[in-house]
Amino acid sequence: MKLYPFNGKMPRIGKNNMIADNVTIIGDVEIGDDCSIWPGVVIRSDTTPIRIGNNVHIEENAILHTATHIEDNVMIGHGCCIEGFIGHDCMLGNTASMMPMSRLGAHSTLAAGSVLMDRKEMPEWSFALGVPAVLHSTIDPENPAHLMRQARIYIEGEKGIAALAKEYIRQGLWAVNCTESAGA
Repeated sequence: MKLYPFNGKMPRIGKNNMIADNVTIIGDVEIGDDCSIWPGVVIRSDTTPIRIGNNVHIEENAILHTATHIEDNVMIGHGCCIEGFIGHDCMLGNTASMMPMSRLGAHSTLAAGSVLMDRKEMPEWSFALGVPAVLHSTIDPENPAHLMRQARIYIEGEKGIAALAKEYIRQGLWAVNCTESAGA
């Protein structure tokens, strides 16, 4: 990974993270523990801080910028663009986008390809979709039909993203918290 300071702020990274070697992290960024950040991700804090909680998994080619705050246990799909607040236990489908100052409440899912517009808020347990994203339905954690709308299904278990990240580390593809600072 490449770490770059900006305006005197250097990224800070927690413990037990799998971060691909071509990830770029710039400025006032704080990443918690037990996260995975996959190839091509850019996390750029040049205007406001970016905070990423624990057990957050960010797949290939996602971009995080401008006042992004992500709570714990979050799954972010391939190619997402995030500039907002994501509550705990949320999931963003592939290529979903969150525009500045948008908010996704805890236990919610933003469907693949959807765009949560500037300052738009979704309440907890939302299943939002569309361009612009609208509330499609409320997720019922007791309803088996809603299992695929819950982040834990994609994160936990022997076939979840957390286990996959550990297997990448075991096979020596990326080291845990390997650090390479550039421009320091």
